[in-house]
Amino acid sequence: MNVVFLRSNPVDPDSRVEKQANSLVKAGFNVEIVAWDRSSKYHIKEAYISLGSGVVRVFRFGIPATFGGGVRKNLISLIMFQIKLFKWLYINKSSYDIIHACDFDTAYIAMQAAKKLNKKIIYDIFDYYVDSFNVPFFLKNFIEKRDHKIINSADATIICTEKRKEQIKGTSPKLLCVIHNTPNELDNTVNILDLNKSKIKIVYVGILVNGRLLKEITEFIKDNQKYEFHIGGFGQLEGYFKEMSRQYSNIIFYGKLPYKKTLELENSCDIMTAIYDPSNPNHYYAAPNKFYEALMLGKPLIVAKNTGIDEIVEAENIGEVITYSNLGFINGLKKLSNRYCEWDEISKRTRKLYEKKYNWNEMERRLINIYKNL
Repeated sequence: MNVVFLRSNPVDPDSRVEKQANSLVKAGFNVEIVAWDRSSKYHIKEAYISLGSGVVRVFRFGIPATFGGGVRKNLISLIMFQIKLFKWLYINKSSYDIIHACDFDTAYIAMQAAKKLNKKIIYDIFDYYVDSFNVPFFLKNFIEKRDHKIINSADATIICTEKRKEQIKGTSPKLLCVIHNTPNELDNTVNILDLNKSKIKIVYVGILVNGRLLKEITEFIKDNQKYEFHIGGFGQLEGYFKEMSRQYSNIIFYGKLPYKKTLELENSCDIMTAIYDPSNPNHYYAAPNKFYEALMLGKPLIVAKNTGIDEIVEAENIGEVITYSNLGFINGLKKLSNRYCEWDEISKRTRKLYEKKYNWNEMERRLINIYKNL
């Protein structure tokens, strides 16, 4: 069977898409990806991603837009992407059997194409679009009705935590499956970096936007030589982190990192953060990669209250749950730093939780079963 993934980012990297694509390639599927590159302008570029089980071809549309800019700022670009996406699906209809659409901003057009071209469609909900801050209030009802229709019509729907069943209440999916954002087990090629052992190293790799206390963390750590802040990724705050890393020796910015390099950096640091603004409804149901990566790597975590994962962190005693504020982070970091002697035990608990409940082998089995059921 031939599968095409649709994603509204450049997949450069995108850990969830790459993991799922790799699992399907390993199971014998032919996989391609169509993606949106917001960083430059061009018609279409063809590239290849080397995954553990093989090479996947990626088609990228270059349509300039702002990450985290929302519908208002990116409306014209979003419409252009939808048009190009539909054209690609129509022109290349003989090259795929199943559409794997990620989030509403690809699923709406994907559903139109699937109906017209008699294709199977899987709707993979990374974030529930209507609950995003980026969607204007006057569009929410319009989008929610169409989103529910897609969920009800898709051959299968994937969500990333059991808790998100609440978020899509009122829908009747034909097949619903939970696939957590958990990473695959580390292999022997993942290195430990030679970092400063005398410092407590905090790490964040991901989209660099407001709403994750990233600037607040930086402002505190830059004046506290006990700590280092290691940051990787791309987005609105790239310029800020480049400048801070030039000015302060304990702020280290890596830019965009391949997923393997992300895991190497996280594995070489001491504390991971997965802090999100709880006033965003999507964050109440959050299932961030960083949470699952911390479990696999055996790292203590700092998370915010009312963001989906805080109950697990608190119940399993694997980090600190903070109020979403500058002071909340400072207090949480100090508490976790003072618990240094407990880090080995925390590491054992996080690993046990990963192996028992969230290991990728189980998620891969669920994914392949979805495709077999089609």
